[in-house]
Amino acid sequence: MKYLNYTLALLISLALFASCGSNQKKEQSSGTFSMEDYIKAAETIDPSINNVEQMFDILDMVNAEYYDVLTNDPYNAHSYKASYPIAAANMGIYMVDILYHFYGEAQETMYLTFQAAQELAKEIGVESEFGTWTIEKLEGSTMQRDTISRMFNALLIDSKQYGSEQEMIFVHTAFLTGSFVEKVHITGNLLKQKLLAEDISQEDEGDIRELLVIFMNQLNPSSTVLYDAFLAQQDKLGELVVLATFEKLKDLSEHLTELKTTLAVAPVSEIGESQDLKTAFQLIENLRSILVTAQ
Repeated sequence: MKYLNYTLALLISLALFASCGSNQKKEQSSGTFSMEDYIKAAETIDPSINNVEQMFDILDMVNAEYYDVLTNDPYNAHSYKASYPIAAANMGIYMVDILYHFYGEAQETMYLTFQAAQELAKEIGVESEFGTWTIEKLEGSTMQRDTISRMFNALLIDSKQYGSEQEMIFVHTAFLTGSFVEKVHITGNLLKQKLLAEDISQEDEGDIRELLVIFMNQLNPSSTVLYDAFLAQQDKLGELVVLATFEKLKDLSEHLTELKTTLAVAPVSEIGESQDLKTAFQLIENLRSILVTAQ
């Protein structure tokens, strides 16, 4: 019953957010197509690594499809309790998934995913206020940006499980990593799906260019910020797989930024064949695989 009350309230609060946010499809003037307008619209998306709520902006802007296979299985939550960082990272993944399930009107899966996130919140010591705090902030009269991340910070401070600020910072970095990786994982796969379409209309082409710009904006500077955070805390990393992957992603994202002005206006066929873009997709999938298969 406790989970049911939380999830029903979350559904209401997310509906409130969707109605007051930028949840509107783009409109095109009849018979016209402006590549510059699409790219300009995509540039308005805030690439902040801890702004989980921006998922609504991205999905609506590009007329995204809903693919449940892109999300993490909520029944995997029990396997992420080996360490606080792994639990926190997958909590970040689940928080992004909750919004994607809501977008796809997959209510049952959204409920299960919220339960999974709450299970991990309990594991890392922030469960006591997780449900009510999130709901109160989302239902507030003035919508706070980065709500979930701020909640996470506040609850870590209140938790009794951490003996130092350094431990809390590391766990929070893991949470931000999970939400970043899942957001870019979903964005990248939506872009790949649209590039694979046989018949691409002008509107489809606009969606592709918007998603491309959003994807590249998400990578830089976010990947650099997270790489620097892990580098500063590498003494706490049992393995350097995540750090090494972020270093590659950071370097590649900087290169993609240099290519953005030409790649964003290139023929769609050339975008789909870009080896740099394919490498970026693969690095994100590698990062996500490390997180969601952790035992």
